[in-house]
Amino acid sequence: MRKQLIGSLFAFAMAGQLWGQGLYEKYERMLTLPEGYVCYRVDGKIKVDGKLNEADWQKAQSTSSFVDISGEGFAKPCYDTSAKMLWDDNYLYVGAVLQEDDIKAKLSQRDTIIYYDNDFEVFLDPDGDGQNYFEIETNAKGVIFDLMLDKPYRSGGNFMIQWDCPGLQLAIHREGTLNKSKDKDKQWSVEMAIPHKALTVNFSNPDQAGNCWRINFSRVQWLKPGQREENWVWMPTGRIDMHMPDRWGFLYLSDKVIGTGTDSFKYPYNMAAYKLLWAMFYAQLDNYAKEKNYIRSKENFFLTEAELKDLPAGAEILVEATQRTFCMSV
Repeated sequence: MRKQLIGSLFAFAMAGQLWGQGLYEKYERMLTLPEGYVCYRVDGKIKVDGKLNEADWQKAQSTSSFVDISGEGFAKPCYDTSAKMLWDDNYLYVGAVLQEDDIKAKLSQRDTIIYYDNDFEVFLDPDGDGQNYFEIETNAKGVIFDLMLDKPYRSGGNFMIQWDCPGLQLAIHREGTLNKSKDKDKQWSVEMAIPHKALTVNFSNPDQAGNCWRINFSRVQWLKPGQREENWVWMPTGRIDMHMPDRWGFLYLSDKVIGTGTDSFKYPYNMAAYKLLWAMFYAQLDNYAKEKNYIRSKENFFLTEAELKDLPAGAEILVEATQRTFCMSV
C-alpha cells in the first residue's frame, strides 16, 4: 500500500512538471477577450444592393479592422476589411467593405467551396451555445455558399450544405473591374439581409432586443499563386480554425433605433470564469489527444494564482470526468 501511495504521489508530481507552464500562458492566443458590438435597429428601409449608402449604414459603427486569424504577433493584413450590423423585426443586416486592388472571382455555382476564391464569410450562433450554428460565404460575384453545423469539428461536428438560408438577400457592389488585373481596383462591398426565421431553432426567435449572439467574420485572401491563403478575421481564434464559437465576438441587439441613443456593451458572462473554463477545456482536449483520457479533478489542472485571482469571491470550480466525457463549471 505504501509503495502504491508513493507511486501515485510521484506520478501526480511528475504530471505537474510535464505540464510545463500555466494554462493562461500555454493557451494565451486563444484566451484574448472577444469584443462586443452593439447592434441598433434600423430607422428607415434598407435596400440590399451592396452599396451601404443609406443613412442608417452611415450612422452604424464599423467593427475594428480585421486581423490575422492567429492573433497577436502575426502580420497585419495588407488590405483593410471591416463590417457593420443593423437589425429589425425580420432581418439581421450585415455590411462589409473589403479593400482590394485586383478584384477576382471565378466560381459561379452555389454551394461550391467559395473560399477557393477570395471571399467574405459570416459565422452566426444566435443562442451562443456553440452548437447548431450557421455559416454564409460569398465571393466578389455574389455567389453563395451557406451551411449549418451541428457542433465544431473539434467535437466531431458535421456540416449540412443542404441548408440554404431561406429568404437571404445578398448583393455585391464593386468599385473596380472584375477579373481584369491590368487596372487597379479600390474595393468591393457585401450587403446581406439574413432572416431571423432562417436561424430559428425550436421556435426560439433569436431576433429580440436584449439577446446576445456570437458572431464572427472572415476574409480568405489568395495573395500569390501557389501560396497558402491568408485568413483575416474580426475576432482572432488563435489558430487557423474559424469553427471555435467560443472565440467569436458578441453581438448585442439593442432596442434603440440607430442614431437616437447609445447602449454600453456588457458581457453576458463573468469573463474571468469564462476565460478559465475555456483554458481548462483546451487542456482537456490536449490531454485526451495524448492520453486518450480526460483530466478527472481540479487539482490535476495545477491552476496558478494568476488563473484564480480574478474569479468572484467564493467561486467553486467543479470537475467531473470519465475516460470519454467531462463536465466543468465555476
